[in-house]
Amino acid sequence: MEAGRATPPSSTGPSRPLRADDGGEVHDGVSDRTRVEDPTPADRARPLLDGVAAAAEDSQARRQPVESVIRAFARCGLLRILAPARYGGEEATGRQFLELVEAVARVDGSAAWTVMTLNEEMEIACAYLPAEHMASVVGSQPPVVIAGAGAPIGRAVAVDGGWQVTGRWPFVTGGPCADVIVLGTIIDGPKPRSLCYVLVPADEVDILDTWDTVGLRGTGSHDVELHDLFVPAQRAGLTTGTDHTVPDGPLFRLPASLRFPFPKVGVAAGIARGALDAFVELAETKRARLGNRTLRDQPDAQLAVAEAEALLGSGRAFAIEMLETVWGLAMNGEPIPAPVHARTRLACTTSVANSVRAVELLATAAGTTANRRGHPLQRRLADVRAVPQHFMVGGYHRLSAGQVLLGLEADDPAF
Repeated sequence: MEAGRATPPSSTGPSRPLRADDGGEVHDGVSDRTRVEDPTPADRARPLLDGVAAAAEDSQARRQPVESVIRAFARCGLLRILAPARYGGEEATGRQFLELVEAVARVDGSAAWTVMTLNEEMEIACAYLPAEHMASVVGSQPPVVIAGAGAPIGRAVAVDGGWQVTGRWPFVTGGPCADVIVLGTIIDGPKPRSLCYVLVPADEVDILDTWDTVGLRGTGSHDVELHDLFVPAQRAGLTTGTDHTVPDGPLFRLPASLRFPFPKVGVAAGIARGALDAFVELAETKRARLGNRTLRDQPDAQLAVAEAEALLGSGRAFAIEMLETVWGLAMNGEPIPAPVHARTRLACTTSVANSVRAVELLATAAGTTANRRGHPLQRRLADVRAVPQHFMVGGYHRLSAGQVLLGLEADDPAF
């Protein structure tokens, strides 16, 4: 029951959206080259953002996504953009994925984290489960919403016709809205052990009420649990390691340690951009208690905006530069050199840290307003601080990157 590599689909994928300064003649501010481009995922998400904003408070109060919002993204095809084209997905580029979650995060961090993670779980299911089954899942109507936990911490035992699976998985973002859940398991037996990824109907999984946080509160990232559940063989896929995927293509040629950091850059950068929006709006009207100057007239506010803009822009540019570098190598089927790998992880970690620092500066300059429950800066500060708590963009990756760039082995085995 060994998963073979499928015939590679086209590896070109959609190109990044062209801007007016990308070349070509410009008429009324629109490039001729831009006119022929299909809308990007971020473009297609924009009509949904008013609904994201309207649902944000309800999502916070309920500690889970508002299902109507998630279903709207699914109907627009925005929860399968990473799936292979021959499965019915879009094979979006890494930059397009980053820009999608960034656009949503500018409105609400929890919604962006959920959209990001549901796409990643679709990616995980496509990476390891049989191609025939995943093509039927990706192309299903109405569109299927897949949540899950890629970490292989459950246990699977081979039985006639499939697998008996037991385990408990944390951080299953969007689980309350999902139709199916993909779960990583380890196959019991002699070492080295293989991994088994299973796709389970959501109503066969127990969702435990464990997600009660301050940051990214509206993601519904509860634990899930199941006991001795039978999973048919067609809904399971075996692999000897997370880098051994069924489909080919740029995304799936990247090691897992490079597939998952860059979307977090989009979440953090989008939250920071939203914080800048909120601060500028506040600065136009808030006045000092002593005196009549508005916040924007005060030097500390001016410095905070300038420094936040520089932090956000420089970190984002570094991350996109490295993302484009590794994507180009993957497009050509070339291996990722260790120094490039290290700089990419460093860029993602640095960009997220810069976004956190930018929001902190703005919140401090805003005074007590940013400490009031329900104020946009208060929620954005809590949300952005939660992003580097994900192990793919934790600050300790700077140490690992430094070790690799000095010709040493990284201490972190997941690097």
